[in-house]
Amino acid sequence: MARTLSYRLLQALQRGAEQLSADARQRVCQYVNSQRMTDEAFMNRGGQPDLYYTMFGWMLCYVLGINTDSSRRKAYLKAIETAELDALHQTVFTVCKQIDSLMSLPRFMPPSLLERASGDTILRFFDIYQSHGSGEGTNAWAARLAITKDNDAGLVDKLLSMQHETGGFKAHEGIVLPDMLSTGVALFALYEKGVTPKYDVRPFIEAHWQDDGSFVATLLDEQGDVEYEFYGLLTLGCLL
Repeated sequence: MARTLSYRLLQALQRGAEQLSADARQRVCQYVNSQRMTDEAFMNRGGQPDLYYTMFGWMLCYVLGINTDSSRRKAYLKAIETAELDALHQTVFTVCKQIDSLMSLPRFMPPSLLERASGDTILRFFDIYQSHGSGEGTNAWAARLAITKDNDAGLVDKLLSMQHETGGFKAHEGIVLPDMLSTGVALFALYEKGVTPKYDVRPFIEAHWQDDGSFVATLLDEQGDVEYEFYGLLTLGCLL
């Protein structure tokens, strides 16, 4: 039976976590926990609770086995005025609701039940890249490739053209530096289609890994966050 995209995303993140040494995993977990707030929301770079960052934080907690308080998660979501959210954050809220439900289930579930529980999370997740912007560039192309059943050679070629010789992927043509977000999303889409990137991605991952257990967006960044932690693990989990 074919696995759902949601299930395969969780598998990719789990593979990324399994790539970590015991010491690296401990540092990643410590970093993720350092970004949690008392209401189980996750903070943005300004140190404020943020729904968008909470989505990534909860996904990380799930795959890393970090325990969170179910009642606090639900209270956090209940307090959000969904009518005031824009389209992007409506999607993020939906994903958070699905992740909350997933974390409320037993940690080790039969694959068939986990597939049903994960539902259309990945489709909602890729809505983030298709619901705003020009619809062009690495993230939009990766989103379209990931949700298509066939191997679209045109999209594959476009994605491969965005890989920098250092291993990472650039968000758009003309941008000098590759970034972790574009790299993670591109690699996931290519992995799904069995396509090997032109350059080894491992040097890029190593260069963006910090001693505190965080991943940074680009080499110009000194501070990580849970969004880029998510993409760091996703990248690790999609190495062919």
